[in-house]
Amino acid sequence: MLIATVRLDLDAVALDQAFDSVPGMSIEAERIAAHSTEWTMPCLWVAADDFDAVTDALAADPSVDTVIETDEFGDERYYHLDWNEEVIDRITAYVDREGAILEADATDDGWELEIRFVGRDQFDTFRETVREQGNTFELLNIYEPGSPRQTAGSVTPSQRDALATAVELGYYEVPRAISIRELADELDMAHQSVSELLRRGTENLVSSHLVTTAADDQSRSGDAGR
Repeated sequence: MLIATVRLDLDAVALDQAFDSVPGMSIEAERIAAHSTEWTMPCLWVAADDFDAVTDALAADPSVDTVIETDEFGDERYYHLDWNEEVIDRITAYVDREGAILEADATDDGWELEIRFVGRDQFDTFRETVREQGNTFELLNIYEPGSPRQTAGSVTPSQRDALATAVELGYYEVPRAISIRELADELDMAHQSVSELLRRGTENLVSSHLVTTAADDQSRSGDAGR
């Protein structure tokens, strides 16, 4: 099982037009339903300076069929939406890849989704589905539940994913089967970012395994000579 956090463009999910109208708002999906894609992310908490403008923007956004209910709580407002068929089909294409949306937030920078996948194959299929729809995404984090997300002297989830993908696709073969730019395309990241992840990940692996081992071996040799 993998849990990945990705950032998608607004038009890869919903509310692109609404954010054009109210760029300063932020959205948090309250409940991610598992039994019906029509009820995936229907309840949103919105923070904004002008809720009248938000309500008008949501009602006018083509990704929303109906604003069913609203209720204001301090500096946030709750919205219950009925998505249009295109949004439902789009989300279905994501979660039907044996994935489950665990969290969803949006700003004018895009949607940040945390999605659970059965395995790497399902994650790869999700990524290809996003591409087939003409969208791109940024991988923010990926890890296996039950494994530590980060330990001192070890690799981070992003470093681990970059390193594993590089090995899988032959980046470390001689001659290389894939360039750094091609690897960056596979990871949907800038090639400078991938290069940095590989460099730091390699450094962390060497520090945590080889340097520590060498120091331990030297210590044991010294103890043996006493």
